[in-house]
Amino acid sequence: MKGFSVTGDTPEKFMRKIERALAKGELGKFAKMSLSLPEARIAFEKMGTTEFTYNIVGEGETFTANKVNEKVAFTHALFRGEVERELERIIHRFGGTIVK
Repeated sequence: MKGFSVTGDTPEKFMRKIERALAKGELGKFAKMSLSLPEARIAFEKMGTTEFTYNIVGEGETFTANKVNEKVAFTHALFRGEVERELERIIHRFGGTIVK
């Protein structure tokens, strides 16, 4: 996933929704999110750290998050696809549009 776009939510509200949704599942035990505009980070920490960094562009309740960096722990490489699919599912559930 190269990024996603959202209409109808601020980056802060949308990231909180993602964080709450992740917390309800298995990934929530390992997920840490941070938002310091214009940068958002989603990290997974267990036997290594995998981190996705996005640049947020937009104003108000319309924005685009473009992936600018990723670090995938060696121990996570096999599960990367599953993690990205879960993130995509959550983003889509809350009205985001995925950019592949």
